[in-house]
Amino acid sequence: MKQFLKSFLFRMMAAVSALLIGLMIYAATTGGAATIPETLVGAVVTPIQSLFAALSDGIGEFTVLFSDSGRLTKEMAEKDEIINELRKQSVESDEIRRQLELYKAFLELKERKPDLKFAEGRVVAMEPSDKYYNFTVNAGTRDGVEAGNPVITPAGLVGVVYEAGLTFSKVRTILDPATQISVWTSGTHDGGMLSGSRIGVTDSVRMTRLDRNTGAVSGDIIITLGGGKKYPADLMVGQITEVYAASDGLSLSATVKPFADISKLSDVFVIIGFAEKDELE
Repeated sequence: MKQFLKSFLFRMMAAVSALLIGLMIYAATTGGAATIPETLVGAVVTPIQSLFAALSDGIGEFTVLFSDSGRLTKEMAEKDEIINELRKQSVESDEIRRQLELYKAFLELKERKPDLKFAEGRVVAMEPSDKYYNFTVNAGTRDGVEAGNPVITPAGLVGVVYEAGLTFSKVRTILDPATQISVWTSGTHDGGMLSGSRIGVTDSVRMTRLDRNTGAVSGDIIITLGGGKKYPADLMVGQITEVYAASDGLSLSATVKPFADISKLSDVFVIIGFAEKDELE
């Protein structure tokens, strides 16, 4: 209200009003409005008529705009509902695509390793601050999972179950120093131990206890040696990127780059059973 009283429009209206009052007084003292010059009356009245016409048009436009805003709000709500439904369908489509890719990978694994028995698991928790990317999956003892079961993806070995609950399992990745796996090179069959020591920021691990006379070189494939009732042989692990002298001076070590991208896991397979080699022969 204070802003209106200070506005130019209010000042103009006040001036016009004062002028009209003056004319009325003039007319009353001189014998009537007829003595007022028509040009003067027109000069005063015409702007006032224009002003009120503009105000009337503005009020009409505001009324139309107000009524249209309700319609626009309704249309926007309907469009938002359509967009939300499309987003929901997109999420469902992505989930179906993920499931198809998972089943395809499962079938490929079964073709390569027909003796393996799997429990499908989805990563449901991964601690961001854990530099070894240890994680939890939604498969547990009711699915046949036990502590010590290896965990893989179609790309290769990613870790070992260290705790199994009814509906979940906690997995320690091969990057974790607590993980110790007997492995060998596919080319020379030289054995060693995958120590699980993460190297640098490349998520590589260390293979230790290589014989000094080993023929292992960069590019060799590392696979599991097997042993025991829970760990099958010939699971793909990674590839050697470097061979170097160990700190003890008696053996060699190798840097191994895992085939699986352990930092970006979403779906895995827990090996819950397998046939020994002599059972297959």
